[in-house]
Amino acid sequence: MPRRKPEEPKRSVSLHIGSSFASAWESVLLPWFKEVGLASLTNNETVAVATPFPSGAAFLRSKLLEHEIPLLGVKFVTPARLRELLLAEDASPLPLREHLRLLLASAAESVAARNSADVDSAAVAASAEEALAAIAKSISRSPDNLLRVFDQVSAAGWDFQNVGAPAVREIIQEFRGLVRQCQFKLVHEADRDALVAARSAPPRFSHLLLIGFTAKHWPLWPLLQAAVSFARRTSVVLEYPREQTRAADESWIGTWEEHFDSAAPIADRTQQNRPFVHLNQPANTGTDLDGRKEPRFLVGLNATEQAQAICAIALKFLAEKSCTRLGILFPRAGALTRLVSAFLTQLGIPHHDAIGHLAPGEFEEPAWNAWIHLQENHQLEPVLRFLEANPDFVDGLSIQEVRENLRWVYRQILIDDINLLREYCARQTENEKFARIAKLLRSIAFLPSKATLAQFLTETKPVLSKLKWDNRWAEIERFAQGWSAANSAEFSRAIYLRWLKEILDSFTIARAPQADHVYSRVHLLSYGEAGGHEWSHLILAGLNQGEWPQSQRESGFLSDEEIIDLNARATRRGKQGEGHSVLAKDKTFLLSAQDERQIALRQFGAALESAEHGLAITASLLQESAPERVWNPGELFSQAYFVARSAPLSQETMEMLQEKTSAWLKDQELFESAPAADAEIDQTRIAYEARRTEGEFGEYEFALREPIDREITLRATEWDKVVKTPALIWLKKYLGVENQEPDLNQWNAATGTWVHDWLARIAASEEKNSFVDFPTGDEMCERIARAGQRFRKAIVDLCTVSGRTVPDWWSSGWSNALALADFLASKLAEANAWPRMAAEWKLESAQLLSLNDGNKLRVRGRIDLILAQTQPNDSQLTGADVWIVDYKTGSQKPLTPPGKTPEARAANLRKKLVRGDAIQLGLYGLAARELGAAEIHLSILSLRTDLERPQLAMADLAADSDFWTELYRIQETGIFGLRGLIRNEFGFNPDYPLATLPIDKEFLDEKWVLTHPAFADDEDDRS
Repeated sequence: MPRRKPEEPKRSVSLHIGSSFASAWESVLLPWFKEVGLASLTNNETVAVATPFPSGAAFLRSKLLEHEIPLLGVKFVTPARLRELLLAEDASPLPLREHLRLLLASAAESVAARNSADVDSAAVAASAEEALAAIAKSISRSPDNLLRVFDQVSAAGWDFQNVGAPAVREIIQEFRGLVRQCQFKLVHEADRDALVAARSAPPRFSHLLLIGFTAKHWPLWPLLQAAVSFARRTSVVLEYPREQTRAADESWIGTWEEHFDSAAPIADRTQQNRPFVHLNQPANTGTDLDGRKEPRFLVGLNATEQAQAICAIALKFLAEKSCTRLGILFPRAGALTRLVSAFLTQLGIPHHDAIGHLAPGEFEEPAWNAWIHLQENHQLEPVLRFLEANPDFVDGLSIQEVRENLRWVYRQILIDDINLLREYCARQTENEKFARIAKLLRSIAFLPSKATLAQFLTETKPVLSKLKWDNRWAEIERFAQGWSAANSAEFSRAIYLRWLKEILDSFTIARAPQADHVYSRVHLLSYGEAGGHEWSHLILAGLNQGEWPQSQRESGFLSDEEIIDLNARATRRGKQGEGHSVLAKDKTFLLSAQDERQIALRQFGAALESAEHGLAITASLLQESAPERVWNPGELFSQAYFVARSAPLSQETMEMLQEKTSAWLKDQELFESAPAADAEIDQTRIAYEARRTEGEFGEYEFALREPIDREITLRATEWDKVVKTPALIWLKKYLGVENQEPDLNQWNAATGTWVHDWLARIAASEEKNSFVDFPTGDEMCERIARAGQRFRKAIVDLCTVSGRTVPDWWSSGWSNALALADFLASKLAEANAWPRMAAEWKLESAQLLSLNDGNKLRVRGRIDLILAQTQPNDSQLTGADVWIVDYKTGSQKPLTPPGKTPEARAANLRKKLVRGDAIQLGLYGLAARELGAAEIHLSILSLRTDLERPQLAMADLAADSDFWTELYRIQETGIFGLRGLIRNEFGFNPDYPLATLPIDKEFLDEKWVLTHPAFADDEDDRS
């Protein structure tokens, strides 16, 4: 008779429910670990303990070590690791979130394009298609929100096509098609497949313990149910429902009981001390006063002082005999957590920083970010940043040369498309430097604007190889392996580049060596991770407004009302009868924004209950991101203060708490109040004080200590700025530095360049510094129109060759500049009493200007227009009466000084000089005098001026000889100084170096006059 096959041991599940970890430890956990501890060494099957967070596993390990229970053979896993164990034999890959975002963005982009085409082809645009196209475009740019809702709904067992927003169902349908095309299995599908497979598969766990899972973890229900089905013996520890989340908790417990068995209550064998539980209840509720303790309220001025207060109170708690385990809880990772860990390390306190901070990995380099930005924007500035970050790429050219020349080209054509700039440079065949820059730009490879994933990868490989980024390509290839070829959908370059940035994000969680002691007494955790722990002392940190509970907003794709309706549809009465709420098969509870908030409040309440001997609550007085703003305390800080002190928490009280905290920290003497001596810091202090000392400008204020041998020559336009922004001119000429960030609005500069170039054509002469007959008004307008049209034709040709059309905004700007040039030409025709003219008269590279005292002022520049009564005898202006005209494309007023008397006019002319309004023309007049001109007249030509008569005579300007002598002294001594506002809140200001601290304007004006007496301005209130 054949022997009977032994029966498979029956799988058992035991549910336990209690109110505290202490009771669960004595009644359930400790016996369970004693039972499985030795059995795990001889059992071929896995013994596993599943907790929501690694910190929960670390806490259990520490408890086991206290009781000397062996841990060998026991696996502590989190949900992610548990899923890996259950799906080890599943051939279908689980996609990364980065891959799903790419597929969803691709689907949304496809839907947007399809509906935009439908709208364009329709005689009357349909509003539904327009709305869907707009929504799809938004999702393609930021797919994460919809993907999160899709995951939430799908994990709850609902079909998004039936319950999701109608406007996005088409997008989700296309997305799911792409997922199937790539043969991906979504997480919720894998969890449910694991549950089905567990019914016929052999057990994988001999013993399984689930602890710490609450209604917060409803999306994990299928995974946990599958894990239980894969275990021979399972123990599940549940918590009693709390008032804040009663509906979700009761459904959570009821569903466990429906599928397995009734939960056995855990008896409270030990009386747990809960001296701070009253803080989580309304004031005057009649709570027993005998066991109550008052928490410490600490308020730091900012994050640094709050972190110091946290460390100081931690030291105080650690000094108490009752302190066995100290928790410091934070809303999230940030500056506060890192500062606390750093101060604890500085004080030599071992601790476990479960939060950590992000540290850049091997791929986080400026060169990589610059390349990504360049591929996103084929424009001038991204190209320059890319070349700066990759100096080997410039092929022998200096980045300074490339930057200056390309920005010059941009100012000429006002289109910063890299293809146009390259073509422009290539056409400057007479200039070798432009040819080399064109070759450099041609060597930069760009990805196609639209392609499939496989095509993008094919184009990317040689580009990264040329940049010697083989390690990056290896990582990209690893992530794309096995599914990239299956995705046949085309999508835009922006989606592909976003995917590249996400998969090559090499930031990792880091912590100091002294912050990695898992079994230390001090633990840094987030509020969300702190559930299920025991604490002798607790510090609740960062409780400012908006920090915890974090603000929760309803999703635009699934409202809270819809979530409540779905939960109601999924809820059933359980087998235990009335009051036994369970979820229907294959359904889980959806958490709304309000549920998330209530869960956060529950976690805070549980934290208060877990502290047995000491509690401190901390916040900051000022916002870290905006130190000038007061930061209100959060609702939980205010509630705890009101319950503890029976008084509301006002702003005055917060300031008082901060003062007390600061004084207490000072008494502790834990942190150095003064930094150690440092020569660089001391030097900074010396410079700071020197700039605020009365007297003339010195070496710390944009002035040389003593003259240098090198001659400095300024352009006429730069001399104008010497009295307005002297510091910036000094930085440029003596240090060779200026703001590298471009002016985002180049319209004025480009308009001025175009107008000057076209007005230069009115002379119709290619000969340098030569006089011609004064043309008629019609001839002027014709020559300007011809020059403007020739320029436009060149730009149109550049755009055509580069595969793009001329932008409408450019055509509008060109038309405006042409109209302005024509208007100025019509005004210029009024000066026909001067029969000879010379346009674009170029001064010598260092034109010497003789002053009355024999000194020589150096200047460079180009005079826009010189009118003469007679033909000068040579290239000089010997004996000629001339009228110098300077074009201004703005609305400058005439330089004619007002006044009824000669003295008043002279005084007003002096003001124009010291304010920098007449220096440029004055220098041109001095240059004409140096070239031998007899009588010299000066004018500016703008929208608000005319040329009926000259505005100034050079003799009047030359009368202020002390002013020109002071310019010469600046030139020779290099003493410039600082004046004006460094940062202007109510207007535009030139950019100063970031480290330039503002100084009181009136004080600077006094120093300016002391240093340069000839520049004194009588009008004190001039801005």
